[in-house]
Amino acid sequence: MATRLVVLVDAPDRPGLLSETTGLLHRLGVNLVTSLGYAVEDRARLLLIVDSPLEPGELEERITGQLGEDAEVRAAPLGPQGAELLAEFLLDKPGLVNLLEVYLEPPDLLDALLRLPGDVRRRLYRILSAQSLGRIMLLADEATLREIAGSLDPDHLAKAIATLDPDEAVDVLQKLPEKLRRLLLGRLPDPLRREALQLLRYPPDTAGGVMTTSVPVLRASDTVQQALQLLRSGDYDVRDTIVVVGDGGRLVGLVTVDQLLRASPGERLGRLAARPRAAVEPEVDREEVARMMLRYDINRLPVVDREGRFLGLVTIEDVADVLAEEAAEDIALLGGLEKPRERYLKASILDLFKSRIPWLLLIYAIESVTANIIKGYEDVIQRIALLAAFIPLVMDTGGNVGSQASSMIIRALALGEISERSRHDIVYVFLKELATAALIGSTLAAIGFGFAMVLSDGDVMLSLSVALTLLIVTLLADIIGATLPIVARRLGADPAAVSGPLVTTIVDISVALVYMGLAAHLVLGAR
Repeated sequence: MATRLVVLVDAPDRPGLLSETTGLLHRLGVNLVTSLGYAVEDRARLLLIVDSPLEPGELEERITGQLGEDAEVRAAPLGPQGAELLAEFLLDKPGLVNLLEVYLEPPDLLDALLRLPGDVRRRLYRILSAQSLGRIMLLADEATLREIAGSLDPDHLAKAIATLDPDEAVDVLQKLPEKLRRLLLGRLPDPLRREALQLLRYPPDTAGGVMTTSVPVLRASDTVQQALQLLRSGDYDVRDTIVVVGDGGRLVGLVTVDQLLRASPGERLGRLAARPRAAVEPEVDREEVARMMLRYDINRLPVVDREGRFLGLVTIEDVADVLAEEAAEDIALLGGLEKPRERYLKASILDLFKSRIPWLLLIYAIESVTANIIKGYEDVIQRIALLAAFIPLVMDTGGNVGSQASSMIIRALALGEISERSRHDIVYVFLKELATAALIGSTLAAIGFGFAMVLSDGDVMLSLSVALTLLIVTLLADIIGATLPIVARRLGADPAAVSGPLVTTIVDISVALVYMGLAAHLVLGAR
């Protein structure tokens, strides 16, 4: 199977260099998609985009063997590696981006732009086509979007936004400052402006904020023939589904293209329309929308108002974007980071510092409680120094157990497998995790007891302290890790925000209290 590769050739400039290279590619069975080149002093630089059955390394060797050892050849698949080669090629001749953008998908073009210096990027924004610029604005993080907006005049920005579908245009506008948003809205074509204003009424994290209104809508009395004509003549974002409405625009049902092709031309749509398995109001959170679509295995979810009037459709493509964005946010929160607002390559060292330091300072402050607890048992540790050797063991075990429990519950909440508002679910989770933790804790306690006996030369009370601590801490950590996400969701917070580092920190405090308390009573009491 052929893989699309970016090939960058740097070789001594000579007549026929390009034809020699392309001739070799033809003999190797490599399909040449496009080729660009320029000369710098006595060196030629060629950029080739190819569909190759060969691996990048093998292709590099074959081209180098043809051109000679004084040629530098690098090949990489599209993605981060390919973007590096694209950026290097564009650095000296940024104007060639107009020829290159035709053959690149917007994500690959954006990856290349982000690897260029800021002044070069700003030049490229001004010469990109409106279509490419619009797609890049849609994909860009907030920091890059602000950079683009600061590099172009409003007319240029509005022209690029006008190439997008209404819901996509709104996604871009919502990331821009309000003053600029109003300015751009005034420069958009009238139909797009009207639809954008309708969508902008809803917050971006709701069903109304992610739905599309570019949908073919007909009445129940219309025929299959009229529906097919509408699909042929209209330019809709959704082209595989007809929405059927009744009096007052109330939703009757959905008709797929497959149904239309199987039905007779004169059949009424009202007879074909199937009531959707689910529908939502525009204020519903987008995560709940995603869970609902996954739960009912549907790729089109109608959005209706309280009277049942049709407003728009949430598509499976919209949900994929939501899930990717929410997953990225949850991963950051699980690691104790603020929600990322820009790509890693675009983020400055100061930005990274600001996103990471708040949680670290908070955890540091909480962990100081642990240090004070241990300091309070300083005399115990001085009398039995071996106690300190087991502190990392029990703390890490508790932290790992808590993180495992919180991860499982966060996943269950995200997929809608349990509800934070169901008393039955909460009790079930508590009892199930308690039983699981008891089994895990007993196993770890037995192993810990044996390990401590070996290290302490048979000190039974010290080993018993370690074993009991592992059992108690496992129970506490599991229950804390399982209940914190539920409590957070019940309070309207993101469950991921209270997990990971926070669970580990709370468990560390519990470990210090339990372990030192047991050691003081069991070990010193026995002596």
